[in-house]
Amino acid sequence: MTFLIDGYNMMHAVGLASKSLPPGGLERARTRFLDWLADTAKGRGVTLRVVFDAQSAAFASPEAEHRGVRVRYATRRTADDEIEDLLAAERRPSTVTVVSNDRRVREAGRRAGCDVQACEELVDFLIEEIAVPIPPAKPEAEKPVPEATAAEMAAWLDAFTAPPAKRRKP
Repeated sequence: MTFLIDGYNMMHAVGLASKSLPPGGLERARTRFLDWLADTAKGRGVTLRVVFDAQSAAFASPEAEHRGVRVRYATRRTADDEIEDLLAAERRPSTVTVVSNDRRVREAGRRAGCDVQACEELVDFLIEEIAVPIPPAKPEAEKPVPEATAAEMAAWLDAFTAPPAKRRKP
């Protein structure tokens, strides 16, 4: 399963990006976000592909990898445009889940035949604990019960045997 993620849209949805970030803050927030995605996706058998807006970038950058997360910058265009082009080129759209809260991106995913999730749904999936099978407990070895000695047997019979009935006088 591949998740195609609208990067900044998801960062805003989970509170990692805002318009008031200090200089260099967006880059640090983006790296933190990608690190979090890489950590939480580990062991889940999914591919994460994130598209970020880069409208003011001077040159195109190829798709790169950040700790197993595929990252693409939409150079001189919006991430929405880039995602729509990626979906149009997708040979197996049924294996892709588009992740965004943006109506246009979600509709593009539906038209392409992909599953669509809100950003919060992907977060829920990623933070959900992976069920690790717990091996059954080994049964305890039965402790051997020693045979009773003759003296023990006599003491038990004495303690638990009913006293003889008293005879009645005629």
